[in-house]
Amino acid sequence: MATYTDEQLQDAASKLREIYDVQTRSERLRTARRFGYESKPESRLRIYRRLTRGRAQPFSRFPATEFLKDYVLRFDQDVLENDGDEMVLNGKVPPYSFSQNMMMISRVMFLARDDGDFVPFNTQVNRSPFFSQDYPEKGEKETPKKKRLDPMELLKAYQERVREKFMVRPEEGYDLVAVAFNMKGARLLAETYNTEVPDPDKADYGAAFLPTSARYVNDKRQPFIEQKPTFRPFPKAREERIVRYVNRAYPQLKRSGRL
Repeated sequence: MATYTDEQLQDAASKLREIYDVQTRSERLRTARRFGYESKPESRLRIYRRLTRGRAQPFSRFPATEFLKDYVLRFDQDVLENDGDEMVLNGKVPPYSFSQNMMMISRVMFLARDDGDFVPFNTQVNRSPFFSQDYPEKGEKETPKKKRLDPMELLKAYQERVREKFMVRPEEGYDLVAVAFNMKGARLLAETYNTEVPDPDKADYGAAFLPTSARYVNDKRQPFIEQKPTFRPFPKAREERIVRYVNRAYPQLKRSGRL
């Protein structure tokens, strides 16, 4: 029987969550059966979902760039492929839940039109935690905990914040036509719109999830450490078959483009 380190098991659990997110319902049922679960379908799905549930460690920062597209165009721009929906998210789902209130920060490149010319500049787009005024139509006094601790809800709110930037009227600030979220997107936009990436050596594009409160030791604020989320241990009796399945299935899904 194979023996795995804690690091190997955590890595397998993280990859299993990625696999779970792209599987269809029937694939999830087959995978749960492969792990040795023979109960009713809903029970199998519930057990499998529980196996893939990670949790972000408190007072840690987590990268968020991987859940964003390289760039987004305003709905009326047709110089590159554009679905017109101003979709910022790429469809990937964070394989964990938060353990405290988080915010999302990002360093991006804006591309604005100014008297016929296209002007790029680096800036920040951030999304603070949810507040009651976000949902006045529901009369909620506080954002439900389940929503506050769901990374996808924060990502969707960030997407809406970016879309709001496209709605700024030129006379109020700038005529925004595109946003890049990483250097690859910035270079593509610069090439397409015949301009240059501003201060590329200092751009540091990307996004991250940050806690809204810090930890203090001896009255000194402690820095946020980038850590991987933790996952519950696999059942000992099924540990080896689960890890072997992940090691086989994950590369296959990568090659197929589903991951």
